Amino acid sequence: MQQHRNTSGGDLCSLILPAQGLASAHNSVIASLTARMHLLADLPDPELFVHVAEGSAPEQTLAQLTGTTGAALGWEGTVFPTNTRRRHIALPLGAQLTRGLSETSHEDLHNLGERVLAAFQDPEISAKDSFVLHVDDQVRGCIPVFRFNATTVTFRAVIHDNALHADDLRRRSFLRLAAWSRAGDIHLEEGSTIITWMPDDGDPINEYKLQVAAPDWLTHWVTYRVLPHHLGT
Repeated sequence: MQQHRNTSGGDLCSLILPAQGLASAHNSVIASLTARMHLLADLPDPELFVHVAEGSAPEQTLAQLTGTTGAALGWEGTVFPTNTRRRHIALPLGAQLTRGLSETSHEDLHNLGERVLAAFQDPEISAKDSFVLHVDDQVRGCIPVFRFNATTVTFRAVIHDNALHADDLRRRSFLRLAAWSRAGDIHLEEGSTIITWMPDDGDPINEYKLQVAAPDWLTHWVTYRVLPHHLGT
């Protein structure tokens, strides 16, 4: 899953708890939270954002400690090449995906924003497995693909410039889903398993995200905000 970042303490303010194993037991969860909170003791207002699989034993512990329910974060899923349940969406008129980032001219990127530029420049991205998003013959974004091994890739996001369909957010969401669907089709047809992350932002489009991906394995992650007094510190 993707890391949640907090500007006051960087990744120290973010903790992922395993859903299974000895580390998921109640006492182990308390020990992990307490140890991490001690590392934040020098901050004026220490807070810890804890990410956990919904319905797991650690989530039950967090709910008891904080007296709250977890804030929706997103779905982590795995899609196998044998999957036949996915909803396929064609790209809208004027949109096109091309495979590979290396051939894109830097002159085409200067207006696309920092997130898009960073994706093109990230050395961890598999440039040959990633996609460039064109709309009306202009480069408007990309789908960065990370390859774990010969048969496993992950799509973290469809990244685009902020101006893309800014006046019609549903149209923009549909374009992102269609681009993800097409990129998924290509890699699954090549025999690759896809590990995907779908943010849960409460938007009605969430239902379509799940239909388009239709993962064979799915975990919903939630976030709890833990404060010192929850742990008696």
